[in-house]
Amino acid sequence: VPIRAQRVDIYLSLDGGVSFPILLVEDAPNDGEQDVLLPGTETQSGRFMVKASNNIFFAVNSSDFAIAASEIVMDFDALDYEVCQPNDLIIPFEYETYLGFAEEVTFSAPDAPPGLGVVFSPATTTAATPVTVTFSNTSGVTIDNYPITITATGNSLTKVVPLDLLIFNNSFADVPLSFPTDGALDIGLRPTLQWEENSAYTSYQVEIATDTAFSNVVDVGNVIFNQFSPRRLLENTTYFWRVKPVNPCGEGTFSPAFSFTTVQLDCKTRDSQNLPLSISSTGTPVVTAQITLFDDLPIADVNVILDIEHSFLSDLIIKLISPAGTSVILAANSCGGAQDINAIFDDDGPAFSCGSNPGISGTVNPLGSLASFNGESTLGTWTLEVSDTAPADGGLINRFSLEICAEGQYRPDDDNDGVFDDTDDLCLGTPPGIEVNADGCPVYRFAQDNFSLSITSESCRGNNDGGIELAPIAILDYSVNVTGPGTNLNENFTSGYTLSNLSAGTYELCISGTDGAVTYETVCFEAVITEPDPLDVNAVLSADGSELTLNLSGSSLYNIELNGLLTQTTENTITLDLDKGPNTLRVSTNLPCQGIFDETYFNGDSAILFPNPTVNEFSIAMKQLPTGLDVYVYDIQGRLFRQYRNIGEGSEYKIDTSDWPSGMYFINLKGKSLNETRKLIKR
Repeated sequence: VPIRAQRVDIYLSLDGGVSFPILLVEDAPNDGEQDVLLPGTETQSGRFMVKASNNIFFAVNSSDFAIAASEIVMDFDALDYEVCQPNDLIIPFEYETYLGFAEEVTFSAPDAPPGLGVVFSPATTTAATPVTVTFSNTSGVTIDNYPITITATGNSLTKVVPLDLLIFNNSFADVPLSFPTDGALDIGLRPTLQWEENSAYTSYQVEIATDTAFSNVVDVGNVIFNQFSPRRLLENTTYFWRVKPVNPCGEGTFSPAFSFTTVQLDCKTRDSQNLPLSISSTGTPVVTAQITLFDDLPIADVNVILDIEHSFLSDLIIKLISPAGTSVILAANSCGGAQDINAIFDDDGPAFSCGSNPGISGTVNPLGSLASFNGESTLGTWTLEVSDTAPADGGLINRFSLEICAEGQYRPDDDNDGVFDDTDDLCLGTPPGIEVNADGCPVYRFAQDNFSLSITSESCRGNNDGGIELAPIAILDYSVNVTGPGTNLNENFTSGYTLSNLSAGTYELCISGTDGAVTYETVCFEAVITEPDPLDVNAVLSADGSELTLNLSGSSLYNIELNGLLTQTTENTITLDLDKGPNTLRVSTNLPCQGIFDETYFNGDSAILFPNPTVNEFSIAMKQLPTGLDVYVYDIQGRLFRQYRNIGEGSEYKIDTSDWPSGMYFINLKGKSLNETRKLIKR
């Protein structure tokens, strides 16, 4: 329901919102809540409609609610009642019964204030019947709002209906005004007048005039809340305002008047830069132009100046969007096949009538209301959004300007650089479109393509032979600061800069430059010098020991030597077939600095001695050496020559033979489930 709707009507639907035949409350204050009395009709599809009184706007709750059956219903026309002292108040209601209820009930109002007379007629009943409750001796209580609970009490149940009884008299005190304070200055054009609330009053009459005698009244209001927003006031004008209280017993007199003076408006025109902008004839583009304002002032009026070329205006939807996000449609699918717009959009202008060329021209009223921006801040970026909703036709945005009147005074900024001239701008008269710093002075930046950066990575790990070469297009006086691993240099150059003998790592180059009196902003680049990764080999032996799968990383080419046979591969995973017995594996790359992987793998269940014959040592190898293996060495005469006890687990055990005499030996292997003898030749 619109915020400005002071009163609302509340309806009930019993069919999920298809119809709303039951009026529950009429002309209730739009204060966000209201007690209602529901009928005795059972339903699972209840809905409420809250509708602005004497208006078309309404809201309906989004989901159904249930009304349960009740044995007793006391059906009042309203839940709020008013009476003026010393009058009596008679309230009729219908007593209704459902579900076969036939007990005798007694009516009462147990919480009525002392001194107030309460009489029910009839006082008791056993069947549905009209009932009246009479409140008398209203002068015996003070004026106030009294919650009174109407109660029907039977043997098995009690039903209550809460009423509000408002007792008034015809004695009125002046209404104390609060805002704006008397004599206030620089009040905005959309103020909210406020005064002290008093529960003895049900409404207020407000008058605003330009003279103390109120002979020139410019606005009036009749409101139920303690505030009033006048229609647009004039700038730099003194107004007088007063408030009169009203209740059902009559009305008081106007309060002593307060005065206030409205703020002086300041109006400026701001133009969008970097125009024209193309509206492509391909697809359905959305093109935006922007204007940024730096003053923070409340808006009083906005006009929009547009010059747009387009070959089919009804394709366009044109919006203005404020920094606060408020969007107002200026034109939308208007004027058919007419071309071009050259117009000022102003709420005070006439509705536009479409011409031939330009299709929209002169001062015209937009489709939306630019007054929607009033009261918002000027500060921020304003966006003109032009949506072309159909392909084939295109055009240009040639001009987009804003005329904005604000409450207060714009700070001077003649060069429109966003730095105010009165205190902050040290470089007045900066040309339009030039980037400036916080002092309003031009900011000079290198062209985006001014520098080319070449990087040479290390040829091998630890060689420290990386390099960086920086080549500018413009010949200037440059300074560069280079930081990185073990490096912190500050050097100067004009046409190029080279840095060599660098280790792997990340380096930052920050470059500034001067050209006479012009100093360029520092720009920084990141250079990453890499080095070859170390060779990494993850070898996985198959369950039966007959295959070996290698997972390789660190290079693009791998040299794999298995039992003296060399294979080269670019794959990162390779599976090798193993010979029976020991298999010697070596993996390397073409860069020795990446490292070498050497390993021996045994394929088979029986023990093997290798190399055989041997010179300095030999290995005992098998798929898995048994725990507690003992080795006995016998010479050709059968005499025990050496013994090795409990040689441990694994797949290989080496024995030094460098001090053995040449000849033939018998090697006896004894362990759990193992007793084998092998011949060995020592040379």
